[in-house]
Amino acid sequence: MSNQMQNVVSKMAGKAAAAEAHFRGLRGVFTKLAEQHHAVATLLTRALHVEELRERNELWTEIRKELISHEQGELLEVYPVLESYEATRELARRHGDHANELEDAIADLDAIGAGAPAWKPALERLIAIVKEHVALEEQELFPRAQQALGDEAARQLEPVFLRAKEMAARAFG
Repeated sequence: MSNQMQNVVSKMAGKAAAAEAHFRGLRGVFTKLAEQHHAVATLLTRALHVEELRERNELWTEIRKELISHEQGELLEVYPVLESYEATRELARRHGDHANELEDAIADLDAIGAGAPAWKPALERLIAIVKEHVALEEQELFPRAQQALGDEAARQLEPVFLRAKEMAARAFG
């Protein structure tokens, strides 16, 4: 599958997740975060099945950039807000542990290299970490945060998050 087609498929998965999140009552930044979670999850799943090394490296570069810039946007703009609410403070703090685990798994994949036999098991570990991270956010944290912040604050936080994510993405080229 071409990279362009992969991007289309991942964006479609993301849009479907955003619609589902909206249906569940999430708004603004929380629907955007769900959209991005599911778009990158699609790319991660695809990476498991790519055998050609050049294509795997290109896909990994894109996945890495998306994961890190998404996480940086959350850490810089979303989680400081969530730590200020009693209803979300503890879950927001737990997020930091998940962020460290995610960064370690990304570093492991970088160190192993996409051509090594250990790369796929390390990718499977990253996928499991991402799934756990997404479950914590989308099932526990986002609903509480949506209730604590309200619709308007959630909407206002979205462009702030997107700017931070874009700045982080630019740092990766």
